[in-house]
Amino acid sequence: MHTNMMNMGSVLRSAREAKNLTQEELAEMIDASTRTIIAIERNQRNPTYEVLYRLIHTLDISADLIFRPESSPLTMEQDQVIRELLACEGRTQSIAIQTLRSLIRALRQS
Repeated sequence: MHTNMMNMGSVLRSAREAKNLTQEELAEMIDASTRTIIAIERNQRNPTYEVLYRLIHTLDISADLIFRPESSPLTMEQDQVIRELLACEGRTQSIAIQTLRSLIRALRQS
């Protein structure tokens, strides 16, 4: 198995846990068996491209986290925050950006 792909299970498990989903819930959402999710998370089985696409889409993660982790400048948590921010409408996004900037400035000063 390719070195990058060995991290796939832990990336997918972390993304699932970040969404507060059980393995059973995720399996149901992507129309797969719970055993399949368990095996993928344990790196005992590689998903088909179709299952992998559904996992990436459902968990709302970047494919780079799996296929090119060394080239991804972001952690999974950073990627998820950016995706959530991008999903916001204009005014909400602007308020969130201003709030984050203020918070970061305050944390750097403390």
